[in-house]
Amino acid sequence: MKIKVECYSGYKGNERPTRFFMGDRAVEIGEVVDRWYGENGSYFRVLGNDENLYILRGPLADGDWELVSFTHKDSRGTELGFEGGKELQ
Repeated sequence: MKIKVECYSGYKGNERPTRFFMGDRAVEIGEVVDRWYGENGSYFRVLGNDENLYILRGPLADGDWELVSFTHKDSRGTELGFEGGKELQ
């Protein structure tokens, strides 16, 4: 999903996202939790002021940004509970 992103501009230019917009809804970024680089742009795992986690990708070659993933604050994610150890074979 394409989104509009505002970034902090330090000495490197657009260093990290600070806010993004999904339509008319603005999400302030409280924390950049993780960042990694890919062939088509940088990826940012961010915590929004709504306490949800988002993964943003950009800027892309055309300058656009994408919302790659969304995790609701109340989601348990992929936690799997089991008793005992598990051995890899």
